[in-house]
Amino acid sequence: MNKILTFIIALSFCSCNAQTDFNSTIEFSSDLENFENILALKEALQSVEIIALGENTHGLGEVFKAKTELVKFLHQELGFDLVLFESGYGDGALAWERLDSLSTKEFTNVFSSNFYYHSEEIESLVGYAKSQNGKLKIQGFDCQPQQNYLIKRMSEVVLPVDPIFSKKVSLEMRSFNNLYQYENGKDTLAFYNQRDRFIGFISEYDKLLDKNTSELLQYGTTKSEINALKKSNEIFVSTYSKVNFGEMMSWPTSANIRDKASFEIVKWFKENNPKSKIIIWAQNSHIENKTKPNYNVNWMGHNLKKTFGDKYYSIGAIVYSGKNLNNNGTFDFEHNDSEYFAYHLNQFQKEKFVFDLRKHNKQDFTNQLLLGMESNGNTAEFIAKDRFDGLLFIKYSDIPTLIRKE
Repeated sequence: MNKILTFIIALSFCSCNAQTDFNSTIEFSSDLENFENILALKEALQSVEIIALGENTHGLGEVFKAKTELVKFLHQELGFDLVLFESGYGDGALAWERLDSLSTKEFTNVFSSNFYYHSEEIESLVGYAKSQNGKLKIQGFDCQPQQNYLIKRMSEVVLPVDPIFSKKVSLEMRSFNNLYQYENGKDTLAFYNQRDRFIGFISEYDKLLDKNTSELLQYGTTKSEINALKKSNEIFVSTYSKVNFGEMMSWPTSANIRDKASFEIVKWFKENNPKSKIIIWAQNSHIENKTKPNYNVNWMGHNLKKTFGDKYYSIGAIVYSGKNLNNNGTFDFEHNDSEYFAYHLNQFQKEKFVFDLRKHNKQDFTNQLLLGMESNGNTAEFIAKDRFDGLLFIKYSDIPTLIRKE
């Protein structure tokens, strides 16, 4: 049995000065055998249909562990059955269709092109999902075409019916990245030529699927895989067919385009699975309810809150100290400064807990403009009660344990 990992879920408390101020606590363990006093948590989330679990950066392994345990809890105790990762739609959908033939390690390494998620912490969640016999599904909601497994499967699927076209897939899909280069180099003509070439290739791929559906099914491609490929292509066309020069890299336009598409994908999942209760797994900014002061990005969470109201519940992650992983390596951090939210949450002297901001009405640090660490160690000012419905606090986190490529 794995070492017991205990969470304290704080649904309400009187002040921010001492741990004895907790009025209600909920404890549960990583083996999911010893749930205690969970009625308050279940009551708080009873009407919630979409819950978003944030991560202040992608490079904190203990955050992944905590979120994995929360997913298990939400699945077993509240019936949540669909996890949408900040990963490409195509990667997630096509990997899921091959779940039975992929090991947990293989699935973890292909369902997302985000290398942070190729970790033992995420593999633990994948193993749990596989053990649920389809009752807990993992998918992706990102619109970006740089999806390794998607590109691999796009090529493999059409190989039996058109080997020459199959060889073009990787080149045409990878060439999407040229849009960034042309924009950076101020080459307008090359930009629009590349955009139209990419969209034209996607259209050609769809026509090949439609023309050869019966034959593809005979070769072993499933109807669900064909539908996933066509939905993925639909996402690319709707997101990028009219993208203009200057919008791929400019801020906030590039983020607005991506998060508008991500919102539409999440909404599509909900509309096509109306009885499903959805868990979103993403970075804090994507799931926030309201923009941070002096920011003008329209993040996915803003539209989710407007559309679903109280049925949408966002939980932002706050970490006091540890070691973070990013593209340039690792760095240590500790927020032993009252200007940080982590400092105030650390005063409760708890290793991990979830703070319900909806029921917390005190005029304290949750209503103050304070700092939080964001992606790659950057900081941002925000008012916690405005930005999220709840907070996941973790006292210390090391980097994720990345899975070695065999």
